[in-house]
Amino acid sequence: MCLAALAVAGSSPVATRAQSLPDFSGTWRIDDLRSGRPIDVWGQTRARVVVIDQTPTDLTLITDGGGVNVPVDLQRYRLDGQETIVQDDSLGELANFVRKVRTLAQWDGEALKTETETVSEALDPNTGAMKIGRGITSVLTFRLEAGGTELVVERTGFRAQVPAMLHGRPYTRQDDLAYNVDRVRYVRTAVTGQ
Repeated sequence: MCLAALAVAGSSPVATRAQSLPDFSGTWRIDDLRSGRPIDVWGQTRARVVVIDQTPTDLTLITDGGGVNVPVDLQRYRLDGQETIVQDDSLGELANFVRKVRTLAQWDGEALKTETETVSEALDPNTGAMKIGRGITSVLTFRLEAGGTELVVERTGFRAQVPAMLHGRPYTRQDDLAYNVDRVRYVRTAVTGQ
């Protein structure tokens, strides 16, 4: 795994475009009162603290007290709209099984939407065929408010592979907590990076 490869500078048009976009860099602490009651998004909890380091080419996200269910060192997103897939060795060495993390970030005006998904590759012991398993994709959308002193994070998700059964019943999207939406408000406590 080579995380240094993720920080390779993009083309100059991307760097120029990034200069006019919001910079989410900083340490952000949850505002429980203004965030309201948490909504269950399958496999995610609200992070208590979010630390973001943003450069013209990438964004690194560190969460404390909750957040996306992948190792912190793999929460790196390219800001040129290209996805990144990195091997995740956090489960240790497992026979005939490889876990990877796919990340993607896309700008929507002044909002930044990130996707984080675990992907597994395993050999079927009976057929020897490679089986690809895709987990729930965690989606976070970041927006600055109050002159850049507040960060609103919308948490949701989706499934690229829909299971046949969920909760002991045939799958229906209405039963799937992965698609719930939760909005969380954070206040800036420090500026980082830059």
